[in-house]
Amino acid sequence: MLAACAAYLHGARGCLITLMQRRFRGPAKWIGGTLAALLVVLLVFIAVFDWNSLRAPLARRISQKTGLEATISGNLIVHPWSWNPSVTINGLRLVNPAWNARTPVFAARAVTVQLNIPRLLVGQLVLPRVEFDEPNVDLERPAAGKANWLPPTAVQTPPSSGSSIHLPAVRRLIISGGQLRVVDHVRNLAFTGQVTADERAQNAESSAFRLQCTGTINQRSFNLAATGGPLINVDPDKPYQFATVLTAGDIHLHARAEITKPFDLGSYVASFSLSGADLANAYYLTNLALPNTGPYDVSGTLRHEGENFNVDDLRGRIGASDIEGKVGVRLGGARPLLTALLSSRRLDLADLAPTLGVGAPTAGPAALTAGGPGSTSAGPDAAAPDAPSVDSAAQSGDASTHDPSPGRPASTQTLLLPDADLQVDRVRAMDADVRYSARSVLAPKLPMQDVKFHLTLDAGVLRIDPLSFALTEGQFSGSVRIDAAQTPPETDLDMKLLNIDLAEFKSASAETPPLSGTLLGRIRLQGKGASVHKFAANSDGSLSFVVPQGQVRSVFAELTGINVARGLGLLLTGDQKQTELRCGVADFTAEHGHVEATSFVIDTTDVLINGRGGLDFGDERLNLSIEGDPKQPRLFRLRSPISLSGTLSKPSIGIKPEKTIVQAAAAVALGTLLTPVAAVLAFVDPGLAHNADCAALLAQAEPKASANH
Repeated sequence: MLAACAAYLHGARGCLITLMQRRFRGPAKWIGGTLAALLVVLLVFIAVFDWNSLRAPLARRISQKTGLEATISGNLIVHPWSWNPSVTINGLRLVNPAWNARTPVFAARAVTVQLNIPRLLVGQLVLPRVEFDEPNVDLERPAAGKANWLPPTAVQTPPSSGSSIHLPAVRRLIISGGQLRVVDHVRNLAFTGQVTADERAQNAESSAFRLQCTGTINQRSFNLAATGGPLINVDPDKPYQFATVLTAGDIHLHARAEITKPFDLGSYVASFSLSGADLANAYYLTNLALPNTGPYDVSGTLRHEGENFNVDDLRGRIGASDIEGKVGVRLGGARPLLTALLSSRRLDLADLAPTLGVGAPTAGPAALTAGGPGSTSAGPDAAAPDAPSVDSAAQSGDASTHDPSPGRPASTQTLLLPDADLQVDRVRAMDADVRYSARSVLAPKLPMQDVKFHLTLDAGVLRIDPLSFALTEGQFSGSVRIDAAQTPPETDLDMKLLNIDLAEFKSASAETPPLSGTLLGRIRLQGKGASVHKFAANSDGSLSFVVPQGQVRSVFAELTGINVARGLGLLLTGDQKQTELRCGVADFTAEHGHVEATSFVIDTTDVLINGRGGLDFGDERLNLSIEGDPKQPRLFRLRSPISLSGTLSKPSIGIKPEKTIVQAAAAVALGTLLTPVAAVLAFVDPGLAHNADCAALLAQAEPKASANH
């Protein structure tokens, strides 16, 4: 019975299968035939389709993506029969805005792009071949307005901002006959050059690929060569290594880089060496307002991740000074932010001179100060014809840039204070936070041991606080604030001299210093101007100095009283005798660059010295006289002041014979001389008024002042 049931069921299954086969055999054949027919029609359609009919829709699509009007004047050629289909666009152009319609933003005889279908199916975009035939790129940004590569409706982005380039993996890049022109009136940059790229060998050579760019940047030679492994082996999941050599004017860069994901330039690591004549020249390439320097040669490892660029192992030299530390740049904000923590084992003070505009060259590609390499001049270093001229007055925004002291004629003599204008447009274009220290300092005329400063730059306001220079004994410290957001820049300087040993300052030929003791002082000035000289020539404030006690060579004290027999005799015989300096106070008030002595008193054992006059920062001329009154009667005393005249760069010391008069018994009243002294002592250091010698001097003034009244 079981066998019969099994046989029955088997027979029933067979009948069911037979019925289903008969039921669906017709529709299956019909569906398969229909699909085959559609495939044949599609293949025939693709084979005979006029791809040029897609030129207008493709041009509109490119216009939507770029925001610029696109046109295609040549044939559209498509090769679909491959796992790597390709499309060639002939005569592609991106039209320039109306204000610059002389040439297109981009034009190429032909552009070919090949796509890898198997890689695309697994979510990876790989381009086996990208070819540009005779591409011509013309980029321009006016000083005011929108760059020609931006859509008309786009918001103008700051010069510094910009995302990294993210490109798909390209296994063969060909650029033939490429022309590149860049004119940036914001950065005063002009570049023209030729670009070529191709595989040099279809093998495993480390330099199989080569990208070459040659031309001029602001009429100075430019050459960029990048070499790497064969692109045919590029894998989106494996790093790609390449080497770069760049020469731009005096700048020389050698780098070896590794792109983690080819060719996503948002993340890479590069070891580099960089050298040149002046760090400020790198402005055109980096858009960073770096200081003017002497020749430099530095190296390190650059790590780029997103909007951050960091070098944690910077080392090298700037001028005769060594440098090491960390440097970082962050993009993406309103302005790039430069951060640095730097130090030197040995700083040559002369290397700071270019930063202040002292002795800077008068021509070159870039600078922070218009008197430095950024200023224009006739010759090979002048700006390119298509580039905006680098006008110091225009860049600083200071209408009185070339008038060192408004209301006074400009002087033609050599200035001691630097008169190179700060290029405020560059300072306004970036932010910074920099800390620097130097353990030892080479300064032949100044016994310095240490330099430290913390510089911050935010929205055009530059602060250096603290700023300190340590001497063998004593310190020069304070702060500086420059508001470059104003036109002209406004500067506030407040510096203190603390416990400086005067014995450190003497000529190399002198056996003993003319003065010894402790000097304290304070300089507080506020003013407007684009350079150090212009700031001083328009400044208000005070300069105060105090020597609470010390020693002075007798010849120095006697000359102020002009005892001919004794004073000049000591000078001629080289007598090194010292006399006590009980207290010295020198206080000057500055108004619009005119500096006048309000108190100038040096009290010694034998002579009370007083001075008057001052200097003019506008033309840097000195007009100071010093005379002394002996505390004991002297024979043959010639009462003539010592004059200090000339300029800050070339001072002269002499005796004013026209002031010679018959010796008088009474000296200038101490009360008249010392009335403002107490305030000066408190301004410099509140504790000075209680110093034994200066307090005695003040006490001595009180009865004298009463007697005069």
